[in-house]
Amino acid sequence: MEQDARTRYDGRRLLRNDVYELVLERILSGELPPGQRLRDADLTSWLGVSRTPVREAVSRLTAVGLMSTSPNRYTEVAALDEAEIADAVAVLRLLWPAALAGDPGDSALEREVELTLLARRVERGDLDPAHGLHHALSVVIDTLPNRVLAEAVRAADLRVVRYLLLEPEARAVLQRDRAVAFIRALGAETPPTAGAGRADELGADLLAELEGVLASRRSAAR
Repeated sequence: MEQDARTRYDGRRLLRNDVYELVLERILSGELPPGQRLRDADLTSWLGVSRTPVREAVSRLTAVGLMSTSPNRYTEVAALDEAEIADAVAVLRLLWPAALAGDPGDSALEREVELTLLARRVERGDLDPAHGLHHALSVVIDTLPNRVLAEAVRAADLRVVRYLLLEPEARAVLQRDRAVAFIRALGAETPPTAGAGRADELGADLLAELEGVLASRRSAAR
């Protein structure tokens, strides 16, 4: 965190959502690794903000399972708990079909364009496949009319995406071609059609393979 985060925003004052996104980005990249202890003072110095937006960001990240806190004792980046990751995968398998079936309404065209551009960036190699998957899922989640469903999917998605980014065996599951096909399918099915579509099938295949990786690692650890 040696570089002042405000340089990312042309020196303007960071908004509370900016603070959340910057800390989230460092957690997903591993720059803030699992288990790292964090002090409010370090975060406020790095971000150049007061404690209030930092504490709000920590609260949001704790709610989605990426940080853990003990009042007046510590704040730390959550460990990569593979049992918890397996639970998150199971939740995504249950909720992802419902998320895909959610009609984005007036946001349909914007969502389709954004997903098409994301697929191109991943295909060209400008964006890592796991980051592309994360951004694509965020696009879909942000346009869900059912906000309770959106919150549940986001919490599971962030746990799974961090695992895909930080665990080499899991990362191998998400080849570039697979990520591109999935993102393109998400865009092609906006607005959603009746019945399971290609994105649903591709997502289910990816999650099933990831479950296999988790099961294999648990067996090897015994």
